[in-house]
Amino acid sequence: MFWLTLIPVLLHLTRGNSPCLGRSLGISPCRTQFFKRESLTLYCGADERIMTNSKSVSCSQKSHECYITLAGEHHSGSYWCDSNSGERGEAVNITVTGGSVILESPVHPVPEGSPARLRCLTSHKSSKQLVVVSRINQSCTFSRDGRLIGVGLTGEMSFAAVNRSHEGLYKCTFSGVESPGSWLAVRGELCLVSTW
Repeated sequence: MFWLTLIPVLLHLTRGNSPCLGRSLGISPCRTQFFKRESLTLYCGADERIMTNSKSVSCSQKSHECYITLAGEHHSGSYWCDSNSGERGEAVNITVTGGSVILESPVHPVPEGSPARLRCLTSHKSSKQLVVVSRINQSCTFSRDGRLIGVGLTGEMSFAAVNRSHEGLYKCTFSGVESPGSWLAVRGELCLVSTW
């Protein structure tokens, strides 16, 4: 009986959802910042539906999956999963920017003592005018709550074991261009599976 209960949970987690048990929004690609004209997918459990405070999202809020193609700044907002009984899951804030630099950071709260990674990303258009996102493999600076915390020589910064002092609003800067901010939350919870 234990394994029958565990298998759906593991399948749900492998799709990029929160490493901690509980109802959380899944996102693919697994980040909260996106460039304009990118495509992304949001999903909840089969018995849930996607909800948002964005007033102009072009997907049905009655479905447990939402496909956004050619994302625009109007898609920025808070998204969460609601169960059929009205129980609300943890919200995720998504930002769509017209800028040239974004920050890739943990989507969901990171369990205290677990590793975490921040990456600076940039974009360019392909010959078919599609947005191609790539890692910045050069020196980038990272800040928390407006204060410089370090330089990532290969475009990323890692924490071996996060604690509450790591919580805050993070940004990265590359060639003078700053990304939008993303909040890194740390939670003291026992986790079954970690995606890091």
